[in-house]
Amino acid sequence: MGPNLVFLGASERILDGGKQTAVDIDEESAVLVRDIRSGQLRLVTEKQLFFPGPDDKIEEVRSLIRLADHEAVILKDKDGVLQFRYGDPAKCKDSTPRSFFLPPYAEIVTLHWSGGLRRGKRDLVIERFDCRPQFMWNEIDCRTQDNVELVLETTLFWEVFDLSVMIGKTGNLPGDIYNKIRSQFIKHVSQVTLKGFMEQLHLISGNVFGEDKDFYTSRGVNIHSLEVTKYTCAEKRTSEVLQQIIEETTNRLNRLSQAESENEVGIFKLQGQLEHEKLNSELLQIQHEHAKLGAAVAGEAEAERVAAFVEKLEEHVPNLEDRIGIWQTLRKNDALSVVSEGGASLYYTPNDVNLSIRSEVMSKK
Repeated sequence: MGPNLVFLGASERILDGGKQTAVDIDEESAVLVRDIRSGQLRLVTEKQLFFPGPDDKIEEVRSLIRLADHEAVILKDKDGVLQFRYGDPAKCKDSTPRSFFLPPYAEIVTLHWSGGLRRGKRDLVIERFDCRPQFMWNEIDCRTQDNVELVLETTLFWEVFDLSVMIGKTGNLPGDIYNKIRSQFIKHVSQVTLKGFMEQLHLISGNVFGEDKDFYTSRGVNIHSLEVTKYTCAEKRTSEVLQQIIEETTNRLNRLSQAESENEVGIFKLQGQLEHEKLNSELLQIQHEHAKLGAAVAGEAEAERVAAFVEKLEEHVPNLEDRIGIWQTLRKNDALSVVSEGGASLYYTPNDVNLSIRSEVMSKK
């Protein structure tokens, strides 16, 4: 029907807000329509220019909900049953599409989580859940065994792996995690002194979430790491003392590092000297072996010369002792030739020469 000009009678009035405008339904939008006779809602998603009928009332124009790979939403139907929609198709159990219109009588579950470093107010409104691993920064007060009040700044790296488990256990996940690690830090820090805390800082951080992992897995959460990024004393005077302790510890570490460097240089020098002495020892051993080998070869050659000389001379000089004497005389001649070429002095003993002394007496005439 086209536009009509209507005049109200004396007993007539306009119901349901008067005339209604047609809605263009496309891929990005749908229309939630209520039947005023039955009161039922229906969602019209067919692409068209939708004109409401005589008994139709347009309740809402709904936009298409698109989910990224890391996003998820929780829907609650008219019976209160929760449905989980994921942007990652691998997480969808019933192959539901990642882009959809909100069905009739359904609503998106909104959670109010605690925010801030101390999680004091539930001012974080969460409709779309980020399923990626993320960081949480906290600030915690605790006391050591020697009654030093510390303020710890921690960094928590965590990830929600199961929304259905999480929503069934808690409505304030960051608040639960903060209160848990806070109670654990208070427990462990109270058992050590300030010096012990400074020495066992990383060990304490590991024990805080390592002792009770079931608390986190029962809420659908994985804790990847927990680190204390900073700690200070609540009292100014104690903080100054702590700063002096930290400075002295740093200076001591620097001195130790310098001493270690000097020791490493000394050890390197000693190792070089040791290697040098080992090589010298090996060289002397090799030279000794070579000298022995040379002497053996020279001895064998000399022995062959003597044997050849004595053997060849046997025909002319049958007596062996005479032949040996001839050989010794030749060796002495060789020695005299070597000595005569230099400036050395030669001394003979009576055994070396055939010398006789005779004295004669001259008669007087």
